[in-house]
This record gives sequence, structure tokens and C-alpha cells, in this order.
Amino acid sequence: MKKIIVTLTLTLFGVAISGVSGAQTKEEKIAQAVLPLPEELRAGAAVYEYNEAGQRLILRGGSNHVECKPRDENGFTSCTSKKTAANRDFSAKLAASGLEGEELQAAMRAAEEAGEVEPMPFGTMFYRLYEKDDRIQLLWVVFLPNATADELGMSLASQRDNSLAGMGRPWMMREGTPSAHLMIPINGTALSNAGGAPERMDTKAITDLVVQGTLPLPEDLRDGATVITYDESGERQVLREGNNMIECRARDEASGFTRCYHKSLGPETDLRAKLAAEGKSNEEIGTAVTAARDSGVLATAPIGSIAYRLYEEDDRLKLLWVLRLPNATSVELGMPTGSQRDNSLAGQGLPWMMREGTPAAHLMIPINSTELSNKKMM
Repeated sequence: MKKIIVTLTLTLFGVAISGVSGAQTKEEKIAQAVLPLPEELRAGAAVYEYNEAGQRLILRGGSNHVECKPRDENGFTSCTSKKTAANRDFSAKLAASGLEGEELQAAMRAAEEAGEVEPMPFGTMFYRLYEKDDRIQLLWVVFLPNATADELGMSLASQRDNSLAGMGRPWMMREGTPSAHLMIPINGTALSNAGGAPERMDTKAITDLVVQGTLPLPEDLRDGATVITYDESGERQVLREGNNMIECRARDEASGFTRCYHKSLGPETDLRAKLAAEGKSNEEIGTAVTAARDSGVLATAPIGSIAYRLYEEDDRLKLLWVLRLPNATSVELGMPTGSQRDNSLAGQGLPWMMREGTPAAHLMIPINSTELSNKKMM
């Protein structure tokens, strides 16, 4: 867990001591600083900046669990959990003393080893805004230290170009390192890059179950995914054996969902299908699955793993990715909890946490503006 904070601070958000925000009034700085956040967090967010000595200057005290720094000299505005404040403050003071690059990283490592700063929790959320269209404009980032794409079922293929065109999907960067993280470009909002897919795909016209079954995935994971279905008795039918870490269940006609997930969840999916074929209720199935997990019969999906879901009607969120964060809370990770269902149906939903503090806690990530997404409502 070493090198975590300084690496992310320097490479994602910088530790600029002074910047262009100095020409703004205090009120203007505050209003601009909170823009990367969902509306529910803006009014209660603390706002701060650093002076040339690396000292924190409070522009507004906050009442919730996030804080924001106004636009810096590189054009970035950033927000994150208050729990990482001490770490960022320490980094800013080191930078103000003249340290940079490897020297600064070494100093931060030493501070962590000495217990002077604490590493941030796995799953911490960062919010970043850039107000020109030559970069991803609205970007949220989930911190996943030392995780790999295979462990979590994620794509490593950069979505930068798609994001600049307003239709990017999330992807992992720096896998296996202390600074591993999930990039979540936010499409479809007033602060996002303009664009989006010009047309929506007619997925119902796709009769090949293998092709249809892999649609929820990013393109680089589709060819290697295992694709299955179940017969009326709940028995698994393998339509294609894959060679990567993903398994997909082709469209379930009863629910209308197409789902993809880490292969480690295959036995759980089999159990659910078998119990459903026996006529068990959703509550009974949930109880049985929980008992099987608790007894060790079923494996638990890795923390931070992603599940992918596609729905082909307009009355639900159509393309949804879900990040598993068992027992995590919004305060711990700096996440919002206000439902974005209605915004998502209108093609401009933001991620939000559900079931915080429970084993089923997760981050809902609606994917806007792609050929599979809900159509944006103007």
C-alpha cells in the first residue's frame, strides 16, 4: 500500500500551490470548485486551496464528507473524500518546499512508513473537471490499489478517444500498482464532452445469442468471454467457451436482462438458475445464496469487481455497470447516495452508491451516450 497517495495526487490531480483561481472572488471560487460533484453533495462540500507555502486555506467549511479545490494552474478542478485531507496537505507542504518527482514520492513513502500519513481506503472516489474539450471534461475515478484487471473483470483498453467524443466507457489504468484506478468518464451531462453515439443499436434484432450475450461488455472483452444460457430445468448450457475472466449469460427472456460478470460467480449463477427453475421466490433464492456463501460453498466476488448489465427497453436503465464494494459507506469513500435513476433514464445519469454499509454495497455506474444507452432527453 505504499506510494499510494502521492502517486495519485501528483498524476491525477496535482498539488498546485497557486493557480488561475487567484483572479476569482471567494464566492466564484467556491461555486466553481464544487462543479465536479453531483448536485446533492455541492452545498455541503468544504472548499479549500493552498498558498505558496503549501498551507491549506479554508474558503468554506463543509457539512458533508467531501471537499473540493478550485481550478488550478493546469486547468483541473478536483474533489474527494475528506478522509484523504491530511495526506494531500502533507504532499502540498513537501511540494512547496521544492520537492518534486521521485524526491517527493520518496518523502511521502517515508512519511507513510513512519505513520505520519494514512493510506486512503480502497474504493475512494475522486471527482475531476476540466473545462476544455481537448481532455476528458468530467471524470470520476475510483481508487483500486494493487488490483489487476483479471481480478476485477475490467478492461484495460483506453477509452480516451471515445470519451472525447462523448461516449467513453470506464477502464482501468496502472493495474497491479499502488496507483491502480478505474477511470469513469461521465457522458451526457452539461459538463461532459459533447457528442455521443449518433444512433442506437437495435439489439432486439440480434439473434446470435453469443453476439447478444456479450453486448454489455467493452469491446476488448467480448471475443474472449464465455457465453452461457440455461434450459427450463436450470441446467447450464455453454454456447461458447471463452478464454478471459468474463462470463456472460445471454438475454434472460423472463427478466429481459443480459448479464456479464467475473467467472468466479459462475457457480452462484448456476445455483440461482436452478432455484428459479424450481419455482423459488427471489427472497428464497437470496437466502439460499447467502447461506451458501457463508458456508464457503460459493465463492464471493472480489471487492471492486465489476458486473455488466444490459436491458433492452426504455423503462429501465439500459447499460449499467456495477462496482462491488461490500460493507463500504459513502462517508468512507466520498461517494453520493442519491438515486440517479430518473437522470439515467434521460441519458444523463451519474454514478451513485446503493446499500451502503451492507454486504451488498455497490456503486451503480450508468453508461450514457453509447449505442446501447438510454436516449438522451433534451
